Amino acid sequence: MAKFLFPLLPIVILVSQVFSAEPEVLKLISNKYSSGSFIEAQFQLHTWWSIREREEVKNGRIFLAPQNNFRVELGNDILVSDGKTYWQYNKAGKQVVIDNFCNLELSYHPSQLLSTFLTGYPYKEVEKSATRTVLKWSADDSTKSQYKEIEIQVITKSGELQKLKMTDRNDNIQTYSFKKTVFGAKIPKEVFTFEVPEDAQVLDNRQ
Repeated sequence: MAKFLFPLLPIVILVSQVFSAEPEVLKLISNKYSSGSFIEAQFQLHTWWSIREREEVKNGRIFLAPQNNFRVELGNDILVSDGKTYWQYNKAGKQVVIDNFCNLELSYHPSQLLSTFLTGYPYKEVEKSATRTVLKWSADDSTKSQYKEIEIQVITKSGELQKLKMTDRNDNIQTYSFKKTVFGAKIPKEVFTFEVPEDAQVLDNRQ
């Protein structure tokens, strides 16, 4: 009987490779959201706080450009970088924190939302149609990530992000719904600088 098993091995290996292959749409996503892209996007953030059983909704905009230029406007917060200087302003508290960009820890910074969560995980395709594709990543027990599950929904033909859903280890859920995204946007340089309001309290950490 054993001699009949050998011809099946190449088929089994081939099938295994097909199912473990990276989803094709990830290439589209990677090209669209590369670090050299100019991107302007509007979104809405729904946050579900598990312990408090409370939902929070904020509207936001994000501007991205090469060389670490970014601007994130989310609720009362404005986060800006021109690649050298970083400003963090809270409208409600009227406080501005200024720092050198090189001092920042950007692992989970809002400016890294698209580059980190769209290309930094080995997603598996869980749904695909002519209009949308859904990809999902789930952490295993040995993973030290603060997230246990991430799901992204994109337009199948273009790879444009429609929704990003992240569930952390405490079962808090953040869902970003993107309303409008402009690729190759012509963003004025002034967007990546911040003029400190006269009535703001300033904490300058630059040396």
